[in-house]
Amino acid sequence: MTAFRTAQPLAWTFHRGTVRRRSDNPQVLQPRPEPGREDPSAPWIRLPPGLRVAAPLADLVRGRVSCRVFRDELIGFAELATLLRAGYGVTATLDRAVPSGGGLYPLEVSLLVRSVDGVPAGIYHYVPLADGLERVRDEAVPVRLIRSLFLGQPWAAEAAVVLVFSAVCARSLGKYGERGYRYLLLEAGHAAQNVVLTATGLGLGSVNLGGFFDDELSGLLGLDAESEIVLYATAIGHPTPGDRTARRGLDRLTDG
Repeated sequence: MTAFRTAQPLAWTFHRGTVRRRSDNPQVLQPRPEPGREDPSAPWIRLPPGLRVAAPLADLVRGRVSCRVFRDELIGFAELATLLRAGYGVTATLDRAVPSGGGLYPLEVSLLVRSVDGVPAGIYHYVPLADGLERVRDEAVPVRLIRSLFLGQPWAAEAAVVLVFSAVCARSLGKYGERGYRYLLLEAGHAAQNVVLTATGLGLGSVNLGGFFDDELSGLLGLDAESEIVLYATAIGHPTPGDRTARRGLDRLTDG
């Protein structure tokens, strides 16, 4: 078997560059950063009351499946609000729905909205502490562009909404140094898992997206790629009728 460091030298460099050693000096805690990005000048939409997901956690875990075939149908604004709050919403004073190293909450959530009832198509940014959406772009993103940005995956463009998780690196790395980069990745996974389990409970389909053109997607979302990096995304919509196999759409994996 080929050694990790030989087969994937860049991944090896990342891993070894974030290893903790007994000789390391303790990190100096920098001033606590602001808890989230917000643009007071942006058009604003307050989230409506959400929906209650009553299914037991065990049922949600068993029922979750990556959906790659979505119906062209609106999802409700209340459903979207429920997904956002479950993914990265505020549950108590400055606490969120997911664990975060040092309670620093480095993530930001952007939305590519295509088919959400009551929300015009466009690009939005979720502000958890104010429980609403900032409008970043007030026109629909072309389907061909979304598909291209996500490496030709057609389901990204067919979903009702795509949530994009990015991270403001300084919030975690200011305290934890290079090791903090790992925490960004872990936190994005926590948030995305909350979203897909909640989508399952709402009867929606979802699929997580790790493949995209980083710089182009950052540019579309209006992010400063030097300080805020795109990590992960989740496409959500109404699944095609049928069983788990039909929803998974494995025959589409050869497309694009």
